[in-house]
Amino acid sequence: METLRTKLEQIVGAPLRIKQLTKQQSEIVFDQTEHQDQGTTSKGHATSNGRKRKLRDSVVVDESVWYPLYAKNGHIHVLEAPMHEISREAMQLIELLVSQVRPQNDEPTAVQAEEEREVLRFSAWLMEQLDQERGDSDIPDDLEIKRRLSGEMIPFLLTSESVHAVEVHRIQLKKLLKSYFDGEVVLVPLRGHEWLILAKKELVIGAGEDKDEENAESETDMLSAFCLGLYELIANEWVGTFHLSVTPSFMPAKTLPSTVSLLRETIFLGRTFHVAKHVHFPWELLLERLIYSIPLDQRRLFLEQAGDYGVLFSDNETLSTLETFFQLDCNVSETAKRLYIHRNTLLYRLDKIKQETGLDVRSFGDAVLVKLTMLLYKVTKRK
Repeated sequence: METLRTKLEQIVGAPLRIKQLTKQQSEIVFDQTEHQDQGTTSKGHATSNGRKRKLRDSVVVDESVWYPLYAKNGHIHVLEAPMHEISREAMQLIELLVSQVRPQNDEPTAVQAEEEREVLRFSAWLMEQLDQERGDSDIPDDLEIKRRLSGEMIPFLLTSESVHAVEVHRIQLKKLLKSYFDGEVVLVPLRGHEWLILAKKELVIGAGEDKDEENAESETDMLSAFCLGLYELIANEWVGTFHLSVTPSFMPAKTLPSTVSLLRETIFLGRTFHVAKHVHFPWELLLERLIYSIPLDQRRLFLEQAGDYGVLFSDNETLSTLETFFQLDCNVSETAKRLYIHRNTLLYRLDKIKQETGLDVRSFGDAVLVKLTMLLYKVTKRK
């Protein structure tokens, strides 16, 4: 809703705000006519006699227009717009968009409650396995959700690192995911702002049966593109910094805890070694995983023997140049294009690195040494 408010404010060119109404003010935004609740999809809130009152699309109060958004803790929250600062067309646009995103009661409450209990039971079991490092535990048969986890599935882990991130409700997130995956997914809340997403393989990359090396590589390419699109969707919907990881397809009934551990480790390594990225893939972090497994005293000893390049790696321009150069397989022309600089400018930077370190990153052996030193410096300097 905050994202919607910001975008609408930019469109209409007038200040908008989300306002919490008092219980007395909340009565104004309901239609006076009560509608019998017969399991329809009309938007509204139940009354004491089992009837449902429908929210109005907009209400004019004094010099403002209120557009009802949602209810929380017994209070209605509205989008408030200054009536005399926006046109009638802008009012109609706001009313249309708000009515489309307003939460709807389109599932029976009993079904929602049962699904929520099932997911929470499954979450509690999974967290217990993770805490006790039981990576190969099978999902118990008494967990009803096991029936939905048959066949090959793709696991995603979504986390938020923002302390004051907007609260993400499971139903809202699941609705967003369902639209992106174009099908049902299993959404499991873990600790804090952390969500496990399990989707049937065919919803993500199709149902190909060939397992040769070429198809395995194409699977990771498709996963990368799918994951980047999913992150953009979530980033546009909610405020805050989110991270997303994914692994290739697997059989969740057998190795789910170890797979979740891998997803968590992938996000941790990605945040440690590639601070500017928010989508992390385990197949791109193999060297980083090896570097992090080296004991701290051994890392420090290696850096002492390799040389003190702290000043070099502390320079953002040099660090960005090296990361892009290595990412593009030490290709000078492609690196210059990616950095939007002239080829000669890049060569000057590489020569400067050679003068300060004695290592020419255009040579394979020196490039490997600089890459290792750079990764070790990233993880060791924080200790």
